[in-house]
Amino acid sequence: MKKILILLFFLSAVLSAQNITIKVNGLKNRQASLYFWGLEKTNFIISITSDNNGLFKIPGKNLHNGFYRLVLNNNIWLNFINDGQGIKIETDKNNLFKNLLVIKSDANRSYYKFLHLTSAYKKAQKKLQEAAQKHHRKDKDLEHIKKEFTDVYNNYWAYVNKFSKSDDESLISRYIRSAHEPKIKPGMDIQAERKYLKTHFWDNVDFSNATLLHSDLFVNKTIEYLNLFSNNRLKKDLLEKEYQKAVDVILNKAKVNQRIYKQMTEYLIKGFKKLDFGNVIDYIVDNFVIADDLCLDSQTDNFIQMRINQSKIFRKNVKVPDIKLTDLNGKTVELYNVAADKVLILFYSSHCPHCREFLPKLLKLYSGKTFEKFEVYGISLDTDFSKWQSYVKNNHYNWINVSDLKGWKSKVSYDFYIYATPTMFLVDKNFMIIDKPKNLDDLKSDLLKN
Repeated sequence: MKKILILLFFLSAVLSAQNITIKVNGLKNRQASLYFWGLEKTNFIISITSDNNGLFKIPGKNLHNGFYRLVLNNNIWLNFINDGQGIKIETDKNNLFKNLLVIKSDANRSYYKFLHLTSAYKKAQKKLQEAAQKHHRKDKDLEHIKKEFTDVYNNYWAYVNKFSKSDDESLISRYIRSAHEPKIKPGMDIQAERKYLKTHFWDNVDFSNATLLHSDLFVNKTIEYLNLFSNNRLKKDLLEKEYQKAVDVILNKAKVNQRIYKQMTEYLIKGFKKLDFGNVIDYIVDNFVIADDLCLDSQTDNFIQMRINQSKIFRKNVKVPDIKLTDLNGKTVELYNVAADKVLILFYSSHCPHCREFLPKLLKLYSGKTFEKFEVYGISLDTDFSKWQSYVKNNHYNWINVSDLKGWKSKVSYDFYIYATPTMFLVDKNFMIIDKPKNLDDLKSDLLKN
């Protein structure tokens, strides 16, 4: 009987240690949602309602180790680390981060101290850089700001080094070893710092450990790194080329672990899709997805899958299938009957904003004397004949214009895996693909080649 009581006491102690309680003063009887962190997406776990004191009781027994987010509403959330040791956190709704107190959980105590020190470090660094630009080197105010920064700098690195030089393999230790700021020489100016970070930003990040996918590490680091390449003074096509440089660094680093590589690739593709940076997506698809035969998530949306299929199938020196469509006069025009040294197969529509911007530039090139031996075989994805007819005639697009008026449901659209307009394929006289130009400059360059 005594042994049974001891066993029951032990089991009770273990189970109670796994309990997670988060008290948010001022949020009584409020529903919240718990999510498990992942790189590409967060996974919903459970809905929880607080009691009259704002206490959320989270059953920790079946939770995996990793980072979790308790979402209180659209603008308020709180992250915590579950390591199976039990957690007790208290804060209040007016300032979750500033007023947060970790009563129980060494991992979360370390995590939030790290966040506070990182925030202070970044603020002090920014203050010093701004002051250095405004003040003379011997200015007393600047010397005072330098001293403030040195104190913050020393505190930050003293704390980080406790984990960096430790053999501890706990999640929080692995996290801090990878999540800390790159070590920059104090006093480095902004431009020099940016140049240094582009090369050394990822030096301490452990891409080999897939457990870090269940934290905010890779999301935060990726966003911060991409910001180093952002420049609102650049035109979109030039900015996309800058982001391609960043993508090269990130994904080549990620290749050491197939799971991280795959998820980082998916994350970047979806992120650049939201930004409408199609050339960056194409770059990722061609140079990583196809080059390394990456098998992306089965739930990858149709837009991305069409892009991948098009890049895989319609490659240089591949012959395109024949197309037979009717023109504005109802006459069937067959692609293979078009006699020209080079033919630009152009997919467009009268209601596409990018087409309205691009086609007048193409017309100027087409009508000029520089490139006389190329023809345009324009395929409209319109569904309304009169709108298509008006668009072509009013803009004097006197190249070959054909359509079956089925829009995106057109067979030729499926055959060529068209996912956006305008889309171009430049082929030679034997209808072998020369290139898939992204813009007018690409097309000019391709036409100049023999």
